[in-house]
This record gives sequence, C-alpha cells and structure tokens, in this order.
Amino acid sequence: MTSFFRFSIQAVVYDFDGTLADSFLPIRHAFNHMLRHFGHTREVSREETLALVGGPLETSVARLLPSPLVSAGTSVFREHYEKISPEMTRPMPGATDLLRTIAGTGLPQAVVTNKLGASARELVRHLGWSRLLPLCLGEGDGLPLKPDPAMLLAAARTLDVPPENLLFVGDSPFDFSAARKAGSPICLVTTGTHRREELARMEPDLLFDSLHELGDWLREPGRVR
Repeated sequence: MTSFFRFSIQAVVYDFDGTLADSFLPIRHAFNHMLRHFGHTREVSREETLALVGGPLETSVARLLPSPLVSAGTSVFREHYEKISPEMTRPMPGATDLLRTIAGTGLPQAVVTNKLGASARELVRHLGWSRLLPLCLGEGDGLPLKPDPAMLLAAARTLDVPPENLLFVGDSPFDFSAARKAGSPICLVTTGTHRREELARMEPDLLFDSLHELGDWLREPGRVR
C-alpha cells in the first residue's frame, strides 16, 4: 500500500463533504426542503443522502425530481442549504487537529470539492480554517468537477507542487478517480459516503477509518520531507 510513496509528500489536498466536514445533516435537510417545495411528502433518509452526495449537485437532484424540474430544484436546494449549512456543518473528528499538525510541518494544504466553491469557502471560514486552507476550489470556479483531475491539477500548480508529490485525501470513487488521473497518491477515509469494503476494492494508496489515523501516519518519521 505504501509503494506509491517513493516521492516525498509536499502538499496535502482534501475533499470537503465526508472528509473534512460532516455536512450530511444540512444536505439531507435541503433535499427534503426541495422535495416539499415541489409537493412531495416523502423524506430522504440519512442513508439515501450518503448515496446522493459526491458528484455534481444536478446529478443528485435528477435522482429525486423529473428532468424538467432539475434546474429549479437545484436552485431551491442551494438557497435553503446556504441558509442552514453554517450552523449545521461540523468538523469531522480529528479534522482541526490534522490541519494544524500539517500546517506545523510547513506543508501547504487546500480543498478540492464538487461542492459549490463559494459555499465551501464560506464553510471553511465559518469553521475557522481559512488560514489553514487558503486555497479552496469547487463548482463554479471554471474547472470540470471530479472525477476529472482538472481541479486537482490546478491546485498542484497553485501550490507549486508536482502532482505526484501531492497527497489527496477523500472518501469516494470520485476522489479516487481524480487522483489516479492526476497521478497523485490517494488516501481514502471511511468517514463519508462509502463502506470500507467498497473503498478497499479500489486499492487506494492509503485507507484509514479516521483522520486521527491519517494524522498518526503522517507524523511517522520520514513521511513528510
């Protein structure tokens, strides 16, 4: 699993939802608000919410509403989500400690997410991570979304780090594919949308059940140079 790390780690980039932040509660609330807006009485469960997130929002909305309503549904979701997400989004266990630990090594850090970039940046600010994560790329920032590697490659260029020296941390097949296409090592964590067995079948370079475990691994001698 560690054979990829013949290169030194010179930067760490993270997915947001399910990786650094537990935002599934406001996402679920926003989906259910959207359904009620269009006259539906059923509610999306937490398990359904996990299955819906990760890709472009319009794709998720299209699984809940007929195609003529997808655009309007996306707008309704976003308007409600922006109102409720700051107070309902929580750091994943160990996230703040990990970000501070990596910052202490001098390595640059960033976020690459399929979430609306402006929304992700506001949440980074709200969670007190702006100094730790000065770069945050997402939907609306002029780049294709994951699994396309464009945002990850743009982050590597901005951080002035070769993609092969950039460790990408995520929780989904979208993250895995983006990293593989970019030529970056990928660490998957089981804190988000997919079970450990599913993630293990992809054969990521690293697989952890928590950000605490990732932090312990990065603190081992010789990991970061």
